[in-house]
Amino acid sequence: MRSSKLVSHPVFGEGEVLDSRWQGTELLVRFQTGLRLWLPRHRVRFLVEVDESLLDAAVARSAGVDRVSACRMIEAFRLGIVPHQDVERFTFGRDQELKLIDQALAGLERGKGDVLMFEGEYGSGKTHILELIHHRALQAGMAVSLVQFDPVEVSPHRPKRVYRELVRNLRFISEGREGGFRELLQLATRLDLTDHVFFGPLLRKLKRLEPNARESEVFWQWVEGESTKEYATEMRSPYRVRGAQGIPALYDFSTAADFYCNIISAISWMSRQLGFRGLVLLLDEAETVTRLWDVVYLSKSINFMEGLVRVALNDPQLRAVSDRLIHNQVRPVPYIYREPALLLIFATTPTPGEYGYLRLANSVRRRLELTPLAEQALVDAFATMIRIYERAYPGFRLPVEEQKRLLAWLGRRSSGGVRTFIKGCVEALDIARLRQWGVIPTPAEISSRAG
Repeated sequence: MRSSKLVSHPVFGEGEVLDSRWQGTELLVRFQTGLRLWLPRHRVRFLVEVDESLLDAAVARSAGVDRVSACRMIEAFRLGIVPHQDVERFTFGRDQELKLIDQALAGLERGKGDVLMFEGEYGSGKTHILELIHHRALQAGMAVSLVQFDPVEVSPHRPKRVYRELVRNLRFISEGREGGFRELLQLATRLDLTDHVFFGPLLRKLKRLEPNARESEVFWQWVEGESTKEYATEMRSPYRVRGAQGIPALYDFSTAADFYCNIISAISWMSRQLGFRGLVLLLDEAETVTRLWDVVYLSKSINFMEGLVRVALNDPQLRAVSDRLIHNQVRPVPYIYREPALLLIFATTPTPGEYGYLRLANSVRRRLELTPLAEQALVDAFATMIRIYERAYPGFRLPVEEQKRLLAWLGRRSSGGVRTFIKGCVEALDIARLRQWGVIPTPAEISSRAG
């Protein structure tokens, strides 16, 4: 690859880099119009070229991708995402992030929890990083759950909803088979959790529950947060879960952060005791915490998130009920149960001027900004995508000169992040293929017809 100091900006056009400052995060650019501006580096795109050696390397990287897999990947690329099962194959230019991830996973294997935060603009690759962590954690034999916050449906000021998403998306691999929350609790019946406020009575009931009984699904819907205890224990219900009155309700109010942190720490503890080395909890769209207009809701959200952070760091102050923390008034419990094994990872778009963001960010010791991919990584991704695209559409081949022209065109128009670049690549390749196959006319044909 030959990289130059030529860059492209979506508003000011093409220009040349004259100087840099703040460790390269800001660039002084002279545009063709004569305008000279200091700009954040992530607002411009360096113009790069492809050479044949990179295309040859891409052939090796895409080896083993059959046509079905290639079609699956291309359809995902149209949305700007990478299929979960292909995330390792299609990760470029994230060596620093991968090193941090591997260190955190290795720490959890030793029983040490941690908290990480990946920050980046929309489309910068945050969700891709979470998918990569999800994949690696499962391979490492850990229990994993990905929760995507939403200001309406899954807001952190409603801890029960976060719990519901956590258990719904919980996954682990045991003996070559994937399991979820129900399978984890079935395995946990062999453990001693008699002192746990929720899982103690729940597991006692689970041992007595007939798997195929008609009350079984009602029981699971309740403990997974899909319904209420009242529905499951109502005397007039034909599907009543008998003998479940002693299990605490899953409280649906904002001050129950202590109850759900206690439950999550217990899930991490039982995961490690069962041989899964702990729980990796991935929280996407974490900026939702800071975008609640109601001050009371914002305070409860921050309290819940800070509680989870301190649980992951095994803060000894959380082992007892304290007046310094928010506790529910029905059945207050410590935030931590026994020895948690929790790796907590946030992905967020930074909002520096907001109080909630500052509170959350300052509680996380290890934060990493997802900077724009370097030119080398973009070219690697582009070349690999061409090989995959050609495998998905046999008979289509893009000449090297056309690939160079296409990459230069993309470099001028894809300063919106990794997602925009990926989508732009597929759209450009679609147009090239349809022109090559005669489905749509080429620019030359259009000009001749117009003449």
